[in-house]
Amino acid sequence: MIRKFDSTALGTILGIIAPLISFLLILKFVYPFEYSDKSLRSFWMFIMAPKIISLGALPNLGLFMLFIYTNRLKSARGVLGATILLAIIVFVLKLA
Repeated sequence: MIRKFDSTALGTILGIIAPLISFLLILKFVYPFEYSDKSLRSFWMFIMAPKIISLGALPNLGLFMLFIYTNRLKSARGVLGATILLAIIVFVLKLA
């Protein structure tokens, strides 16, 4: 019964949803947009997007530690895979 939530798919899904939610919360409360010029807004977003995505990956650390602590290693593997995917996205955005 303890292994009920131990799957790589669950870890991957949670590893993608948690940073997405935190990314949206950071955008909403820390960096509110009040610009009328769309080009300035898109330029600012292009510069800040990798930093905000990197901050958005912090909840994955909590999920990973929770899954490791509760011995759900397959779910932890899924969270780690989602975090690596986010790191690749940030790397590509930094190079662009």
